[in-house]
Amino acid sequence: MTGRRHMYLALICALCLKVIHAVRVGNVMMQSEFYQTQLPSAEFAFQFDDDEIFNVDFDNKEVRWRLPQFGKLSSFDAAGALQNRAVMAQNLQISMKRSNNTAAKPVTPIIHVFTEEPVVLNEPNKLICFVKEIFPPVIKMTWLKNNEPVTVGISVTDYYFASDLTYYKFLYLATIPEEGDVYTCSVEHAGLPTNPTNKFWCK
Repeated sequence: MTGRRHMYLALICALCLKVIHAVRVGNVMMQSEFYQTQLPSAEFAFQFDDDEIFNVDFDNKEVRWRLPQFGKLSSFDAAGALQNRAVMAQNLQISMKRSNNTAAKPVTPIIHVFTEEPVVLNEPNKLICFVKEIFPPVIKMTWLKNNEPVTVGISVTDYYFASDLTYYKFLYLATIPEEGDVYTCSVEHAGLPTNPTNKFWCK
């Protein structure tokens, strides 16, 4: 009888797996928010199919639309996000007490460096440093060119929320690649075995 039960359970599990794999998900709207003791202390954002729609700027108490035209088609009151942040702050204090202030275990992020367009030397392009599987969402990302810090032509995204409950982030560098130049995306995170961890790009 026990053998049959195991067989039935195995059959049920196999059917469940087939059903799970048969599911096709269309468009997905996600609300992402967190509150933590480190900086950035909080984030509140909406995403559509992994693309950010807006992010709430808590310092200025306003909504920052990823593209200006999004704000013309829709609206959101930043006060709602501020209320959520206050609730999350209280919940965090309760959770910290219950866990005896045990910190969350960091995940090792994965770093990729690539260009936006196919490279043509001495022609403008954009370097992209893409870091995924970030948790907790506390990371430092910087560019270096030939081992010297770069401060011009840089832009960075907010933390984007992934379905595996980690975050990802992009750091951009507008530049003109020349032969012999070495670009470095330098990343610091609690989950990395070496800080900083560098990823190089050269042509």
